Amino acid sequence: MSTIEKALNAMKAKQKLAQQGQPESEAQTATATSASESSVVVPQGGQTETLQIQEQQLDELGMITTSASARRIRDEFRNIKLKLLTNAFGSGAASHKNGNLIMVSSANPNEGKTFTAINLALSIALEKDKTVLLVDADVLKPSVMNTFEIPPKKGLMEYLSGEVNSVADVIYPTTIDNLRVMPAGMPHDLSNELLTSEKMMVLAQELAERYTDRVVVFDCPPLIGINETQVLARLVGQVIVVVEQDKTKMSEVKDAIKDLDRDLAIGFVVNKMVRGAFSNSGYGYGYGYGYGHNESNAEKDKRS
Repeated sequence: MSTIEKALNAMKAKQKLAQQGQPESEAQTATATSASESSVVVPQGGQTETLQIQEQQLDELGMITTSASARRIRDEFRNIKLKLLTNAFGSGAASHKNGNLIMVSSANPNEGKTFTAINLALSIALEKDKTVLLVDADVLKPSVMNTFEIPPKKGLMEYLSGEVNSVADVIYPTTIDNLRVMPAGMPHDLSNELLTSEKMMVLAQELAERYTDRVVVFDCPPLIGINETQVLARLVGQVIVVVEQDKTKMSEVKDAIKDLDRDLAIGFVVNKMVRGAFSNSGYGYGYGYGYGHNESNAEKDKRS
């Protein structure tokens, strides 16, 4: 049995509950501009309209809220985010460059990656000392704004194409404390080239380094058959591959990650969501690492 198979089997058999966290609002500040043409101005918010995200709507979608009915999914994603935050800010940080940049993808379409990316962002937003930016990088089939039932707005494509000069204008605060959203923006004929451009690389590095408390979650296209996703994976420090229970084949998982950098922290989320619909019943999540996980020295010492 391969390492990936062991990780996935362990996930299916284990569901842990952790101590419940609480959200806390935090004052935000903007940053100074840079004189370089390729540099990026990254705000903490306050310069664009606030996106209205309704907690009742999230409840109906089976997503994370502060309500009692969402306790189960909060607990499940708490377990997922703890390892990610350790890699980004804790004992694993030294081993993972850009560990606060997290890609969420899947082997194939419709396996629950957007649902996972949004819930991960919502879970991190509950942290008292962290902020999170959710970036819809699936520019050909964007889903984040649709899920929130918010009309399309200028976003990543407009910034990369130069239609919008400052990234400050495409990072939107929301009615959820500590959560910011960067939409995909409008369709563009050169979307693939823009995603793999030097400007995208500079943006990712700025997002990684600008704020010490910021996590950036990228909802990316599937890994199989889309070259741009492999390029985006080089910009992040951690990758979550969403695996749909009873649908995703092990061969597809192996194919999806075979070209990823071995230094990446590659995690697997087993998504047991009812196919084709968000639901409060019939789902569950497990999380674990297969090959490609670069352990910190402290983690190795614990096992030795």
